[in-house]
Amino acid sequence: MYTLPACVIADKPEFEWRGMHMDVARHFFPKEFVLRFIDIMAMHKMNVLHWHLTDDQGWRIEIKKYPGLTEVGSTRGDGTDKEYYTQEEAREIVAYAAKRGITVVPEIDVPGHSWAAIASYPELGCSKKSQKVMSTGGYEGEENRIGSSTLCAGDENTYRVYGDILDEVMDIFPSKYIHIGGDEADKRPWRSCPACIGRMADEGLETPEQLQSYMIGRMERHIASHGRKLIGWDEITEGGLAPGAAVMSWRGTELGTEAVRTGHDAVMTPNSHLYFDYYQDTPETEPAANGSMIPLRKVWEFDPIPKEIRGDTLTGRILGAQANTWTEYISTPEHYEYMIVPRIAALAEVLWCGPVRATWDDFCRRLYTAQTERYDAMGLNYHPGPGYVRFTPSFDERDSLYRIYMSCDIFDADIAYTIDGTDPDTGSERYRAPIVVKKPTTIRAAVIRGDSIYSELPSSI
Repeated sequence: MYTLPACVIADKPEFEWRGMHMDVARHFFPKEFVLRFIDIMAMHKMNVLHWHLTDDQGWRIEIKKYPGLTEVGSTRGDGTDKEYYTQEEAREIVAYAAKRGITVVPEIDVPGHSWAAIASYPELGCSKKSQKVMSTGGYEGEENRIGSSTLCAGDENTYRVYGDILDEVMDIFPSKYIHIGGDEADKRPWRSCPACIGRMADEGLETPEQLQSYMIGRMERHIASHGRKLIGWDEITEGGLAPGAAVMSWRGTELGTEAVRTGHDAVMTPNSHLYFDYYQDTPETEPAANGSMIPLRKVWEFDPIPKEIRGDTLTGRILGAQANTWTEYISTPEHYEYMIVPRIAALAEVLWCGPVRATWDDFCRRLYTAQTERYDAMGLNYHPGPGYVRFTPSFDERDSLYRIYMSCDIFDADIAYTIDGTDPDTGSERYRAPIVVKKPTTIRAAVIRGDSIYSELPSSI
């Protein structure tokens, strides 16, 4: 039991959108883990769960008017292992999140990343041909497909079906925003599809990008007719942005900045800083992950407000930021937790405090003491912290020698090093001052915390 003195706490977050993205399409996660994910978010005062429910690899939400979407689109090929959430389960998740101050924003991908939908209802694609579901996930001909994951933008049936789908989705999810994807659509089939060619001619459209803009505009008007707002990935700016749409800027922050300059809202989620499916430490020591490395400190240093508009009234249109975790390489709850914790803590501090926040060392002190104790109490599988050593050489021209500076991101750790090519251990020399190097030398270093080596793989220069 804790006793606190009577006091008044005056505090509020800097940003209204403090988001985490959960991809259950590439790999499905049971309802129980989604609820645990919400608990992790609530612990960090994150308030928007962007739920990625459909993609090429799977359709994960029950649509009663179109049962084939889950009968076919949620399977791994044999038709017996259906992986999706019933509408009742989705409502339970929405209510559970709401009690913890979290809004669930669903994503239904349009027009790309729609292979599971087209496999379920082939008439939604330009070719109208059926696609066999493979037991490994994905669909027959995957290695040779050209645009078979893109919806037909010319056929009026596509708009009717997706209008029905969105109606059911909006009945389940009361969120202000509905995410429609819009990213990475292969538009090549539209150039030879009679329906798409006809639609472009009828609407006076000259490019496939304009046809996508037309399609997104149709979705935006449908969503707006229900009193909601459309949000999509930054590709929806190509060909012209629908009047009421908001932009989720993932290819950097430039397109989000351009969106706010033209009167639209934006959420910053650049893959340079906020893709939590990227490595967070030396790849050789980490489980499978995407692309490059985004260590904890890089997340903590992110600023959702680009420098070129800071101080401008436009900054109010930047709703906040969000971390995305795509699950091509993540198939278990334990792996998922490891990828987001503790990077979620760094993003939470950015979004609650804004640019005026404590120092990096102070953040680390709080994280690696009280906060990790909370993680342990919850039984979270979290990344222990950056275990690599950074080397910064500085050449002294006067004496023709190098001084090698070393640093790490663990506030209460030491750096042990060797210069004889052997791996350092707890008995090795501790770094206290720059190492002077006058001839070719191999320096190997490791982070030491307490009485043990913190990093699994020594760094070297």
